[in-house]
Amino acid sequence: MAKTITSTLADTLENLSKGDFERFWHQVLDRREEPRVKRNRVENKSRLEITDVLVSAFTEEGALTVALEILEAIGCNQPAKELGKINDCDSASIK
Repeated sequence: MAKTITSTLADTLENLSKGDFERFWHQVLDRREEPRVKRNRVENKSRLEITDVLVSAFTEEGALTVALEILEAIGCNQPAKELGKINDCDSASIK
């Protein structure tokens, strides 16, 4: 069974260290582009809850783009590379 963008994003966030995860969600809050995410939607939330926030705020494809940008900005290049591989998948397998 092919993995969805949401499940791949959740796996990526689950594999971040605590410090990298905190920097990730701080960057989500610091984004200047719309839509903006409010602090109460990410503060003290689990990695799975933040995945849901990203998808609900940006759609699956948008969440993927935002996550890739943030991971690269905070120096998490390997997780960004792994997450970026989903772009190489057959679009029929991504729902």
